[in-house]
Amino acid sequence: MYAGGWCGCVSHSDNFGSKLRRSPLCGEYLGHSTEVKEIRRLCKMNYLPLALGMARRVSVRFQGWRRLYTDGLQRGSASLTQVRQLYMDVQDDSPPKKIRDVIQNLKETVGAAKSFHQKQDRSSLLELLPASQDELPSRTMKDSWDCAIIPLGSDERLREKYVNFMGGVRIGRLLEDLDVFAVWLCYKHVQNPRQKEDMPSPYVIVTALMDRIDFHQGVALQADQDIKLSGHVSWAGRSSMETVIAVEQYVDGLWKQVTQAVFVLVARDHLNQGSAIINPLVCETSEERKIYHAGEVNKLHRKLIQEESLFRVPPNETEKTLVHEVFMSMANPKELSFSSKITPKNSVWIEETKLKNLIICHPEHRNRFKKVYGGFIMRQAYELGWACAFTYSKQRPRVLHIDDIMFRQPVEIGSLLYFNSQVVYTEGNRMQISTKASVVDARTASVNLTNIFHFTYEVDQPVPTALPKTYHEAMLYLDGRRHYQLVRGIRKFYGQGETVSDTGI
Repeated sequence: MYAGGWCGCVSHSDNFGSKLRRSPLCGEYLGHSTEVKEIRRLCKMNYLPLALGMARRVSVRFQGWRRLYTDGLQRGSASLTQVRQLYMDVQDDSPPKKIRDVIQNLKETVGAAKSFHQKQDRSSLLELLPASQDELPSRTMKDSWDCAIIPLGSDERLREKYVNFMGGVRIGRLLEDLDVFAVWLCYKHVQNPRQKEDMPSPYVIVTALMDRIDFHQGVALQADQDIKLSGHVSWAGRSSMETVIAVEQYVDGLWKQVTQAVFVLVARDHLNQGSAIINPLVCETSEERKIYHAGEVNKLHRKLIQEESLFRVPPNETEKTLVHEVFMSMANPKELSFSSKITPKNSVWIEETKLKNLIICHPEHRNRFKKVYGGFIMRQAYELGWACAFTYSKQRPRVLHIDDIMFRQPVEIGSLLYFNSQVVYTEGNRMQISTKASVVDARTASVNLTNIFHFTYEVDQPVPTALPKTYHEAMLYLDGRRHYQLVRGIRKFYGQGETVSDTGI
């Protein structure tokens, strides 16, 4: 998407007929085209989606676009998560619904089966799906805005499900509610003229990504006070949507924001076999345009993470040197051997930090469409990651960041869901935990990856250094280091170079 890559010098005619000559050295265009000047101006102002749209319209494809984009990220005064602001200008005097009301509304909206064995025929819903966005009315951020209460202060029975053994709130339970609420906001965004009031929705909306949650604002969740979730759809494409959700708790007579979550969801057809077209999102105010712009930039940022993955490109020069220094610190120069038999002082091999779990997925873990509920998977992965950090550090960890949870494929009821958690990077008193969820086929012994989770935990005292022993673990180490630096604000984007010698971006 970012690199079109032509070889040698070529000429290109823009809409005004001017000729642009491409420099083979820097991959940028030379000339005085009005469009190219405007593209450069938008990039410098950090209006990256607008610049990309103009580049597409005039067929500008060049390596310099990616450089301009990443330079724009570096120039930004705030990180991507900081520029996402919640739209709150909604006047509604009705009492807020509770999270169980949201769940009930979802069941009614999609026409969910009342029991696991109840059969559903959704084939007739095909004719309700639109063929293009032109058939659907535009929607605003206000249309999807909603809030819901988790009544921990008044519902003692519910509180027992959320309280952890330290008296705080189980973050895994909160992740489940956030997932449900994000799906609900997307169903509120969708308005289909073909669908009558008594008909179930022909859409299957599923979570594709939990982008980021930060817990470093100095406010701890209390198990005996109500929690409020409020949010809206902040960006929409042809079939995908981004939602922004604020998490607040009622403390000393005031609602105080604890964190903010960003989810990406996709609309599927009535049988969950292909994508479905959704309503376009329009912005009514300059504030909404900023929110929408942040969603566009975030979309480009996710694509850049995939493009710069260590599975696609080698480490940069700084990372290569780092790995070499790590292995040299474990080498035996007298015997000219890299096969270290002694663990360095105050260090632990990454392979020895693993903690595993296997769960049988029962019908009670299903969503409205009889697949394993994404929030349930997140809760299991989070709690295993927390336990991994606890056993590694020998101290009770506090979560700082939950980052980049990707849902690669659905999990069927009856599956054996295997979780593997390990420490991949440490720095001072902080740990980066990577947890993978896979479906195990008991008949063939095959293992298929379904989810990858990235967690950052903190403890009071410094922890041992996690060190790689193999090249595979070295890549895990570098990937964990990149994610850690990204959530801590040390780097603006995943593949950012660290010195001039880094030949990446």
